[in-house]
Amino acid sequence: MLLFQIFPCPWFLISFLVPCYGSLQPGFSKLQRGYRLDRKLIQSFTEVSFLDCVIECLVTPRCKSVNYYKGANFCEINYENKTTAETRYMESAGWVYSEKEHWPKELAGACSNSTCEINQTCKHKRYSEDKFFECVLSDCGIPDQKGINLSSIKREDAIGLHRRIHASCADGYSQSGSGRLNCQSNGEWKYNIVCEGEYATMICEEVNYSCFSFE
Repeated sequence: MLLFQIFPCPWFLISFLVPCYGSLQPGFSKLQRGYRLDRKLIQSFTEVSFLDCVIECLVTPRCKSVNYYKGANFCEINYENKTTAETRYMESAGWVYSEKEHWPKELAGACSNSTCEINQTCKHKRYSEDKFFECVLSDCGIPDQKGINLSSIKREDAIGLHRRIHASCADGYSQSGSGRLNCQSNGEWKYNIVCEGEYATMICEEVNYSCFSFE
């Protein structure tokens, strides 16, 4: 989403904190340069500005923080922040870390008043006369099936649509299956992993990928 498509203010006025944005100074003053939050990704974006990255977070209810790499104009939006995922907050040269709550919600334009669900993101509608935004699926949520352990998530893993994460079975369970979870366009996880333990057996069937838990 491009900033100039959302606000009437010209690009050159951004640095002057013009009224239509409200003050951006609190957000810029709290930037954490040389840090990023690791392995808590919702989605990533290429070729976007830093403020566009912040906006992507503001219009996504699940988002709590962003990582931004200026050298590549690369944006990551996270479902945790450095307080809720303290052990995943780390030094990383070239990156900038920022939290959603440090930015005025007015940056989100019409989406600042949206009622999108936690697994949705707000999209501006350019040519609609009676509706200024719509809510669309953004992710598959955080897997919480019994027996699943997410500590094996890799650096590039994300819970957004068309992304995937790597999982394993928790201690006390034996594992079979790929361990990969793919987020489908309908907002549901698709995976094939069986975790067998003393108290439960989870079966994810190859045919319909639905999971059952037997106590």
